[in-house]
Amino acid sequence: MRVDLHVHTRHSRLRKIPVLRARDCYSPPLDVYRKAKSRGMDLVTFTDHDTIDGCVELLSREGSWDDFFISEEVSTRDPRCGCGFHVGVFGINERQHLEIQRLRPDIRDLAAYLAAEAIPASLNHVGSSLVGKRMKVDSLLEVVASFPLLETRNGAQIRVSNQVAEALLNALPGGDQRAGCTGGSDAHTTHRIGRTWTSARAHSRESFLAALRARQVMSEGTSASFPALLRDVYQIVGRYYLDLVRNDYHHFSTRERRTSAACALASLPLHLVALPATGTLYRLLRVRLAARNLTRVLAGTSRECPEEQPAQGEEAVSLSAGA
Repeated sequence: MRVDLHVHTRHSRLRKIPVLRARDCYSPPLDVYRKAKSRGMDLVTFTDHDTIDGCVELLSREGSWDDFFISEEVSTRDPRCGCGFHVGVFGINERQHLEIQRLRPDIRDLAAYLAAEAIPASLNHVGSSLVGKRMKVDSLLEVVASFPLLETRNGAQIRVSNQVAEALLNALPGGDQRAGCTGGSDAHTTHRIGRTWTSARAHSRESFLAALRARQVMSEGTSASFPALLRDVYQIVGRYYLDLVRNDYHHFSTRERRTSAACALASLPLHLVALPATGTLYRLLRVRLAARNLTRVLAGTSRECPEEQPAQGEEAVSLSAGA
């Protein structure tokens, strides 16, 4: 069975620049579901940022379906170093969602709860998290090892970013406890839904979730290209302005709409002079450089050459919250 385990709907909020009250996706849940099925996905789930509202909307309108399960993407942190991570959690219910949100300020508390509840959980797009704060490789590997699954194929990440996840996986101890590999499009528009996915030997929703728990899954599909990412960025920007004008889903109150409109008009010239394009390219270059740096560090660590090890354990990689 194939499942795109990283998909967003209009319920995913963009936390940066809160005054704009923007979203990082404007796709209605039913449209996302239909697109995933049309692209050959056997099961469907949504992984909106810190909410299951998209899942609840679909189920409340269409009823319980055997080919759908509730998931979310959790924003969490390691308070010891201040680094941020995104974790996909799959097959949850509303009670578990509330507890997950309560525990998400500390990634270790979150990981312990997910393990106790036998909730399949995947550390997402580690490669895109390699910009910003610094984190020692040993600490990063400890975080990776605390989750049973690792997203090694993300359709919104360039190839070198996905290769970092594979390198981290290879740096972990092997054997029966080796992490399973997940994949997902990380689609914030409908264009890339189902282009990257997770596959497992399963015949039903329950057996697929069981395969996730057993780490018996594979990641497949495509990585990102700059033109595809740029198209998505501009589509999201355009949908934001349209949402601001029409407010079809009542995303804005009257007061919020006035404030957001003023800020959006002020930022419009920046959009017209290709700020989204330059911003996207700048981030891709930073991700590429950071990913190559971590790959080099992991290669040096695996060779265990004393002369290549940093003095007094000070080797670190840059790390911050993923996109």
